[in-house]
Amino acid sequence: MKSSDKRNFRRFLLALGFCLAAFAVVLFQPKTAFAKVYKVKSASDWHNISKYKGGTFKVTKNIKLTSEKQYLTITKNKKYTIDLNGYKVSTTYAGVELRTVCPLSVRAGTVTIKSSKKNKGVLYSTETAAIIVSGKGKLYVKSGSIVDDAVEFRSDLTSAIMLSGNAKAYIQGNSKIQSIGNGIAVDGNAKLYVTGNPYIRAGANNYTGQFMHYGNGIVVTSRTATLSLKGGSIGTKAEPDASLGSVVGTYTYAMSANYPVLDMYGKVLKTAKGYKYVDANGNTVSIKGDNLDSIYPGLLESLGYGEKRLTTAVLSSDGYYTIYVVKKK
Repeated sequence: MKSSDKRNFRRFLLALGFCLAAFAVVLFQPKTAFAKVYKVKSASDWHNISKYKGGTFKVTKNIKLTSEKQYLTITKNKKYTIDLNGYKVSTTYAGVELRTVCPLSVRAGTVTIKSSKKNKGVLYSTETAAIIVSGKGKLYVKSGSIVDDAVEFRSDLTSAIMLSGNAKAYIQGNSKIQSIGNGIAVDGNAKLYVTGNPYIRAGANNYTGQFMHYGNGIVVTSRTATLSLKGGSIGTKAEPDASLGSVVGTYTYAMSANYPVLDMYGKVLKTAKGYKYVDANGNTVSIKGDNLDSIYPGLLESLGYGEKRLTTAVLSSDGYYTIYVVKKK
């Protein structure tokens, strides 16, 4: 074979090798690279997400859920990503009794909520909660808003997100959690991890203007639950004369006086290692309080102490009494 022919043959083999390599890259790409994105444009589409064995679902228009039959319950141990995509998915219930149903219930598997359009997508509920995570369900909220505006308000029950059993929830990024009751309620052996710069608010609803004195940004109702704070802004809109409002507490027993963050047993809740609390003005917050802080105000009255005013005097720009959790320098 001539030298020129040998060179051409080597070039051919080299080109063939490149083609085979490129083909192999395409052929053996992870399946997720070609995963289909399912469009959600109606109430039935929302409900039917549960029929899939996982996947990515993008909301493409505002959706009103007019019946419990249209609500979504995840029971498969699969991974679901729901992109609110700047739109609003909302319930329309207008009754008066408090109901334990909600537009999204996660009983198994992993559900990730996000909004790819400027963080403006909303999951809005007029039920007891917007999201309930139970069993071994796992929830990630990376962006968008989770809002609860229960028609009948009870401070110890209504929450934007409720966790129970062995559920886990990760509130991240610039997501917003807001409720007329509690922002997030944690019960059982559930674990809540707050990282990034999420905004968690309780006691009022900006969508309707409804306002209540009661409710905690985060409420922990179990000794076996886990709360890890590594970021975010947590607040309540309880007024200075409202003794039941607290930023972080257990039930409505823990109250806010210079931000003492106590559980119902008087135990101080700590931030995760390497992090600290600061108030709305950027000042370091002292996490402490006297024992009376963890006693229900009605009991204080019956004991002759009178109702103690324990909410903080520090307001944030949005009118909430807040703490921020930031990493130490």
